[in-house]
Amino acid sequence: MVPAPRLRRILGLALLAPALSGCVANPKAEAARQQEMQELGDAVNQLRNETADLTNTLDSLRVAIAKQDTTIARMANVTGIVVVK
Repeated sequence: MVPAPRLRRILGLALLAPALSGCVANPKAEAARQQEMQELGDAVNQLRNETADLTNTLDSLRVAIAKQDTTIARMANVTGIVVVK
């Protein structure tokens, strides 16, 4: 029969080895993960920039349409034509 303190040490060492080996990360895998995260960040920034450009273009088109709508309404008023909106 193994004494209790010695049994605890043996069990502790047996449990400690897998726990410590799980803490060690593969440097190659870590570098690949960091590269993927960098690429993901770049892609998100690119999408933000494209969204901002599309928003600006849409706002410009809305202003142009509003000006054209005003011009058409004024021409219709001058000529007496009824415009249905």
